[in-house]
Amino acid sequence: MAMKKIFVKPHYPENLSKLLKLTDNLWWTWNYDAVNLFYRINAPLFRELRHNPIKLLYLVPKEKIHKLSQDKGFLFELEKVWQQYEEYLKQSETLKKENAKKYGFGSNNKESIAYFLMEFGVHESLPTYAGGLGILSGDFIKSASDTGIPIIGIGILYKYGYFTQRLNPDGKQEEIFIEFENYFEPLKEAQNQQKQPLYIETYVLGEKTKVKVWQTNVGTARLILLDTDIPENPSHLRDITHELYVADKEKRIQQELVLGKGGIDALNALGIKPKIYHLNEGHSAFLIVRRLQQLILEEKLSFAEARAIIRSSTVFTTHTPLIEGNENFKTDLARKYLDIELHALAISLDEFAKLAFVENKTDTFWLPALAIRFSDFNNAVSLQHKDVSREIWKALFPTRPKAEIPIDHVTNGVHSSWISESFTNILKRYLGKNISDIEDEPVLKRILDIPDEEIWEAHLKNKKILVPFVRKIISDAFVAKGYSLEKSHKLSSLLNPTYLTIGFARRFAAYKRPTLILNNKKRLTKILTNSDRPVQLIFSGKAHPADERGKEMIKEIMDYAKEYEVEDRVIFLENYDIDIARHLVWGVDIWLNNPQEEMEASGTSGIKAAMNGVLNLSTLEGWWKEGYNGRNGWAITVGKAYKDPELKEAAEANQIYELLEEEITQHYYERNKKELPEKWIKIMKESIKSVLWKFNMYRALYEYVDKFYVNSLKESDRIRSHNYKVLKEAVAEEKVVLQHWNEVNFIDFSVNIDQDEQ
Repeated sequence: MAMKKIFVKPHYPENLSKLLKLTDNLWWTWNYDAVNLFYRINAPLFRELRHNPIKLLYLVPKEKIHKLSQDKGFLFELEKVWQQYEEYLKQSETLKKENAKKYGFGSNNKESIAYFLMEFGVHESLPTYAGGLGILSGDFIKSASDTGIPIIGIGILYKYGYFTQRLNPDGKQEEIFIEFENYFEPLKEAQNQQKQPLYIETYVLGEKTKVKVWQTNVGTARLILLDTDIPENPSHLRDITHELYVADKEKRIQQELVLGKGGIDALNALGIKPKIYHLNEGHSAFLIVRRLQQLILEEKLSFAEARAIIRSSTVFTTHTPLIEGNENFKTDLARKYLDIELHALAISLDEFAKLAFVENKTDTFWLPALAIRFSDFNNAVSLQHKDVSREIWKALFPTRPKAEIPIDHVTNGVHSSWISESFTNILKRYLGKNISDIEDEPVLKRILDIPDEEIWEAHLKNKKILVPFVRKIISDAFVAKGYSLEKSHKLSSLLNPTYLTIGFARRFAAYKRPTLILNNKKRLTKILTNSDRPVQLIFSGKAHPADERGKEMIKEIMDYAKEYEVEDRVIFLENYDIDIARHLVWGVDIWLNNPQEEMEASGTSGIKAAMNGVLNLSTLEGWWKEGYNGRNGWAITVGKAYKDPELKEAAEANQIYELLEEEITQHYYERNKKELPEKWIKIMKESIKSVLWKFNMYRALYEYVDKFYVNSLKESDRIRSHNYKVLKEAVAEEKVVLQHWNEVNFIDFSVNIDQDEQ
C-alpha cells in the first residue's frame, strides 16, 4: 500500500506569529539578532538541527512555546528583530527603484536577471550545494537582495543534496545519502494563476516529465528550485533531481536539461521574462536550446537572428581553471538527447554541435564552449583566471591574439555574513552601520586605529567558540561509530585554545594539495609538538565520490596523525559544510591554501578568513595573487623557481616549515606587557582592511552590473527595437558579405598609432 507523508503545521500563539514569518525568509541567516533569537529558544537543539528554525519550532514542546509567548524579554527581542526585518525589506525595495532609474532594469519581472546554477549554498539547513561554487552563489543572491539588484536564482531541489561524508575506522571516506526534508525548510510551492501548486512539463528524450516548482525568499531576492521527484513521474524520471553532481553521465545530462529547459519554462509560467540570463558554469547551457525553440518557433526568427538575441542577453561565467574540469559529454550522448530537441528547428545535431566543439574535435560536446559562443559577455573569476581561461578557450577564437579573446574577469567576493558577530560589532562601531559598502580608503584606514585589545579579544572569542564546536563534532562521530565512551571523552578534550591553530578546509582534490604540509612528516611533527610554540592543524573537506586520489589524501592525514601520535594536534572534521566553514574561518589563526600553479580560479575561503583577522598562508594563486600586499599575511613563492613537480613541492613545503618555525609562530607567541601579540595584531588589521571592500561581494556584484548587465540590457534592447528592425538588417547585410567574402582581397594594411603608444 502506498504511503504518503502529510506535514501538519502546529498552532502557535498569535503574539509569536512574527517569529513564524521570520522563518519563511532566509534573511534571518545573516542577521545576528535574529540568529540569537532562535538560540534563545533552545540553543543545544538549534545547533543539533543545523540551525533550522522551522524544525526547531516544530520540535520544541508546547509548554516551551507557551512560556515564550509569556516571556516579555523574548517578545521585546522579537519585536526588535521584526522591525529590522521590515526596515530591511523597505530599504531593499527602495534600492530596486533607484536601480531601475539608474541602470534601466528592475522595475518589473521582465527586467530581472535570471541567475542559473546547479547549486545554491545560502545556509547549511538548505543542502542544495556541494562546495565553493554553491556558497559563492548563495553570497551572490544575498548581496543582490542587499543592494536591490533584481536577480532571481534558478536551480534544482535535490532529494539527497550532495552526500554526507563519514570516515570509517581506517580513515577512508564513505558516502551516505540522507533524504532532504523539504517540508522543514522555508520552501513554498510556487503557485499558478489559480493559486494552485505550479507544475511545468518538459521533455527528456521525448518523454513528458512533470516538474514541480518551489521557491524560497532570500531577503527580497527569490530562489526558484525544480523538482522531478513527484509521484506522477516514473522512477527513472523521479531520480533526475535526486543527487547533486551525480557521476552517471546520462543522469547528469538529464538533470541539466531539466535545469536549462525547465528553468526557462518555470520563469515563463511565473510571468517572469528576464532580459538578462546569467549562466554560471556550463551546467545550465541547455537553456540556450529552449531559448532557440522559443525565438524560432514562437517568434518566427531565423537561427542567426535568434542566436544574436541570445548572445546579446547572456552573461557566462566560468569558474574552472582546467579544461578537463569543465562539463562535457560524448557527442553520441548529446546526439541522443538533443536530436529530438533540434528537429523542430530544422537544425541538425551535426550543425549545432559545431558550436560546442573545440579545435574541430568532434567526439566531445563541451557545454562551456556552447555557452561562450552564445554569449557576448564572458568572464573568469580573477585576474589570473582570465589569462588561464583565455588559454583554455583560445581555440574558439583562432583568428584572435590571446589578449583579444573576449573573456573578461570579475574577481570573486564574499558576503559580509561571513564576518563573525564579534568582528561585525567592532567594525560597525568604528566604520559605520553598513560595513559591506565601504570603498573609501580613509574610512577603511580606521581599521588600523582600532585598539589592539578589542581586535584580540574578538579573535579569542571566536577561537573559544571553535574549540568546543570541534570537540563535539569529534566526540559525536566517535560515539556514532561505536567507540568506547572513554576514548570519545578523551578525544572530546582535544585542541588547546591557546595554541597556534592552522585551518585547511576545501574540496579534497589533487590540485589543491591538502597533504603538501605533510611532505616532511618528521619536521612537521617537531613543529606541532614544540613545547614553547606548539601548533595544531584542523582539516576538513569532501572528496568527490569518484575521486580516489582525493580519498587517499584524507586517509593519509588520518594515518599520519595516528602513526606519529599527534591525534590531539591533527584533526579532520567530517562532512564539511557551511557551518563547519563558518567556525573555521572565524576561529583558526592561519588559513592554509597551497594549490598547484594556475589551478586556483579564485578561491573565497581565504577571503572569509581574512575578513575575520585570520591570516593567510598561501601560494600566489586566484584572489590572493591580487590581495597579498606583503603586510597582510604570507605568500608561498619559492616553487616558481622549479619546473620538476617533486622539487617544486619539496621547496614549497620547506618554505611553509620555515615560515612556521622562524616567523609565524614567533609573531604569534611574542607578547608585549599587556600579553598581546603586537606584531600579529598589526597583520590582522591589515588583513581586514585590505579585503573588506576589494573582495566584498558588493564590489563584485557592482562590477557585474557595470561591465555586463547594463551593456547587455542596452544591446538587447537595441536589437529588439522596432520589431527587430536593426537585427534583421544586420543579419541581411552579414549574409550578403559572406556570400561575396571570397571575392574580397586585402591589398594593404596600416595603422596610425605610434609604436611607443602601442
